[in-house]
Amino acid sequence: MVARVQVSMGEPHFAPEDLGALVEQAPPVLGLPLEAAGTEQSVTLVSMGNPHAVAFIETPVDSFELERIGPAIEHHPVFANRTNFEVVRVRDEGAIDMRVWERGAGETLACGSGACAAAVASRLHGFVGDRVDVHVPGGTLGIGWDGAGEVSLEGPATLVFTSTWEDPA
Repeated sequence: MVARVQVSMGEPHFAPEDLGALVEQAPPVLGLPLEAAGTEQSVTLVSMGNPHAVAFIETPVDSFELERIGPAIEHHPVFANRTNFEVVRVRDEGAIDMRVWERGAGETLACGSGACAAAVASRLHGFVGDRVDVHVPGGTLGIGWDGAGEVSLEGPATLVFTSTWEDPA
C-alpha cells in the first residue's frame, strides 16, 4: 500500500494579471498592503493556477482572526475574481505553519495549492530554503521549489474508502 505520494503542482506565476489582481506593480508582488476588516494585511501574490494572497505573521496562526479577515481578503476589490488567502508563521528555514481561507469554501483543514503558494512566497522572501514542511490543521505537507521551475508537493496517502462495483450486465 502506498504511504506517501509526490506530485508536480506546476510552475508558480507572479504577474498580477495571472492572479486577476488589479495592481500596477512589477512581479513578483511582495508585501502588497490591503485594508481588510479594519486591519491592514501585507500580502504576497502567487498563482499556482489559482490566485493566492499570502500574509506572514509573527503570532501563532491559531490566534489569527481568519473567520473575520479571510472573507474580506477573498472579496477585496483588488482581486477581480476573488482570491485564496493564506496566513503563515515561519518556524525556521525548513518549516512554516499555515491556515487557509479558500475562495468560495471558507476555512479548510488543508489546501495543496495554498501550501505551495505559502512555500513559494516564503522562499521569495528568503525565509526558507528549497524544501519546507507546511504544517496545516489537517497535517503536514512537504513542498519543494528551488526558485525556478515546478513546485513539488508531497504528503501522506490514506485509504478512505473501498468498494466493489457489481456490473448488472
